[in-house]
Amino acid sequence: MVHVFDGAPDGRQADAPITVSRFRPRYRPLTDEEKALHDAIKEKASELEALFDQVKPGRYRSLGLTALEESVMWTVKELTS
Repeated sequence: MVHVFDGAPDGRQADAPITVSRFRPRYRPLTDEEKALHDAIKEKASELEALFDQVKPGRYRSLGLTALEESVMWTVKELTS
């Protein structure tokens, strides 16, 4: 998997300490361990998505997928904060 944070900063990464902001326009560079954890979280979420896709389509499956997306979003946000 290609990392957004590999190589030189791409403009979204800050090269100075980041002030706390609800909307975080800049991100701190991640350590190698954090990158690996980020990838593992997203990989496991993809595995769950594939399992969810085996259930017949419907409102509850859609709600489950939305909840999965939201949980990954919040967890990654905490990881990258």
